[in-house]
Amino acid sequence: MRALRLPGPPRLLAALAFGAIAAVAGAAPAAADPFLIPCSREGSWAAPDRQVHFAASLAIAASLRVEGRSRLESVAGTAVIGVAKELYDATLKPRRLGRGASRKDLGADLLGALAGVLIVAAADR
Repeated sequence: MRALRLPGPPRLLAALAFGAIAAVAGAAPAAADPFLIPCSREGSWAAPDRQVHFAASLAIAASLRVEGRSRLESVAGTAVIGVAKELYDATLKPRRLGRGASRKDLGADLLGALAGVLIVAAADR
C-alpha cells in the first residue's frame, strides 16, 4: 500500500493543522473558560498586541512569497499559524495570563498576511 505524499506547502499546512487539532484535543479547558474572549475585553484595534500580530504575519507571508510560495499558500500558511496561536491562547495559555482566542488578533493576522503579499507583489513589478 502506498503512502499518500502531498507536495510541500499542503504537507506543511496539514502538519500545522494536525498539530493545532492535537493541542486542542489534549487540553480540556474548564467549562467556565469561554473559547473566545468577550468583545468587551478585546481592546482597541491599535493595541500593541494587534500591532505585533500584524507585523509578524506580514513578515511570515512576505517571507513565504519571497521563497516562491504562491499568494494563496502564503496567506493560508500565515493564517494557519495565526489560528494555531489563538488555539494556544484559548486552551493552553496559563490562566493567570488570561485565556481566550481573540477575533481582533485573527483579523490583524489576516490583514498582516495580505499586506505582506501585496508588498512583495508591488516590489516584484
